[in-house]
Amino acid sequence: MATPELLKQVEAAYDHRGHVTIVLADGKTVEGFVYNRILKSPRMPDGDYLDVMVKDSEEKRRLRFAEITSIALTGKNHAESFAETQARLAAKKAQG
Repeated sequence: MATPELLKQVEAAYDHRGHVTIVLADGKTVEGFVYNRILKSPRMPDGDYLDVMVKDSEEKRRLRFAEITSIALTGKNHAESFAETQARLAAKKAQG
């Protein structure tokens, strides 16, 4: 069972629109983009995993929560950048 802290990190990684660095229990790291996460539930009894597109590769990996020690948001959040751009353009438009 994943710890509450790891579950927070999983949700943050899933919401992040940039690369993350995942530290695995064996000490290795995986850097990439989390594009899917499935939590264990009655409908998904084999859940508790992340799907990751590995950075600078065409490889996709499925990592079980039990394999993960921690997740850090290490890449630029492109969705946040878009929101900042939209705010700047709206402010510019309001100035006339």
